[in-house]
Amino acid sequence: MPHYQPGLAKSAGHEWFYLGIGGAVGLAALVAVAALLAVRKRRQYPSLLLPPKQVIAVRGGFPKGPGGLKQSPSPLQSPLSNDSTPSPIVPLQTLLEDRTRKLSPSELPSERGNISFTLSYDPHTLTLLVSIINCRNLCEMVVSRDGQCLLDPYVKLQLLPEREHRVKTRIVRSTTNPVYEEQFAMYGVTHEQVNFATLHFQVVAFDRYSRDTVVGECVYRLADAELQVHNEMRVELPLLPRATDTVAARGELLLSLTYQPAFNNLTVVVLKARGLGGRNDAGTADPFVKLYLRKESGERIAKKRTHVRRSTLNPVYNESFVFELPEDRLDHSVIDLQVINHDRVNRNDVIGRALLNMEDSHVVEVLENPGRQVAQWHHLD
Repeated sequence: MPHYQPGLAKSAGHEWFYLGIGGAVGLAALVAVAALLAVRKRRQYPSLLLPPKQVIAVRGGFPKGPGGLKQSPSPLQSPLSNDSTPSPIVPLQTLLEDRTRKLSPSELPSERGNISFTLSYDPHTLTLLVSIINCRNLCEMVVSRDGQCLLDPYVKLQLLPEREHRVKTRIVRSTTNPVYEEQFAMYGVTHEQVNFATLHFQVVAFDRYSRDTVVGECVYRLADAELQVHNEMRVELPLLPRATDTVAARGELLLSLTYQPAFNNLTVVVLKARGLGGRNDAGTADPFVKLYLRKESGERIAKKRTHVRRSTLNPVYNESFVFELPEDRLDHSVIDLQVINHDRVNRNDVIGRALLNMEDSHVVEVLENPGRQVAQWHHLD
C-alpha cells in the first residue's frame, strides 16, 4: 500500500499554478500583437475603412445661428437673422421707369413727322387701294437715358365718316423712320363715297406695359385726289397732334383698372399724377386723390382716398382700392376722381377732376378684357 507524501502534492499544485499564469500572459501577449497589427493595417490602408466620399463633421468654435447654421465672424448681418430686413421687391415697370421717362402730350413738339402713302381706285370693281409706304421724323414718346430709340410705331387707317374698312400695319421696332410698304384693298367703295369720304391716318406708339399712344394723325379727302384706273397717286402729309393732346394746366392722372365680373368688383390703382397746377406761394401743392363710385343718377356708392404727397406737382401714389359694384355692375356706374390740394389752414381746393363712365375708352377696354389690368392717363378738367 502506497504511502501519502504531502511534499509531492504541494509541488504538483505549484506547477499547475505557474502553468495557468503562463497561459494568461501568453493570451494577453497574443491579443496585444493582434491589436498592434490591426492599428498598423488601419494606418497603412485608411481608404479601406472609410467610404470614399464620406463627410466628417467638425464642431466649430462659432455659435450656432438660426437653423443650426454657423454664424460668420463678419460684422455683416446674416440674411437668416431675425433682425434682418427683407429686400423690397421692385416691379418691372418701376425699373423701366428708372431708365426711361414717358413724355406727356404737352411736352411733345407740334410737328409729329410725316406719312407717305399711295392711292388708286378701280370704278369697275369699286375697289380703293391704299398703300402705306413709310413715316419720317416721328417724335419719340419715351426718352431713354442711354439715347436708345424706344419708339415702336404702327399705322391705323379707317374710312370716314362711316368708320368702315378699319385696318392697321405691322409694328416696326425702335425707329422714328419706319418703312411699311403695305397695301390695303377697300372693296365696295362707291363713286359717291369717293366724292365725300375721308381717309383717317393715325400713327400709334406700341406700349407693351400700358395703353398705346397716338403719336400724330392726319386726314385726306378723296375728293382732292385725281384717282384714275391703274394709276397710283403718291401723297405725303404732315402728322398733327390730336385735339385731346392739348393738356390744360390742371395736369393728368394715371390709373389702372381691373374688372372682375365673377366677384362683381372693380380694382382701381391710383399710380401717379403729373403736371398739376401749383396751389401755394412756392408753386407746388400737397395733393391727394379722392375716389367716388357713383350710380348714373349721381347717388354715391363708395368713397375712398389716397395719402397726401407733400410739396410736389408730380406725385406718385401706387395705392390700390377695391370697389364692390352694385347689382347692375360696371355698365351703369361712374368713377369720379378728384385731385385735391391739402391745405392745413384754409379749405382744401380741387386741382382737377376726371369722370369715367361707359363712354370712356378706358372703361370700354376694361369691360372687353375682364381680369386684365389696363392702365391709362386721364386729363384733369
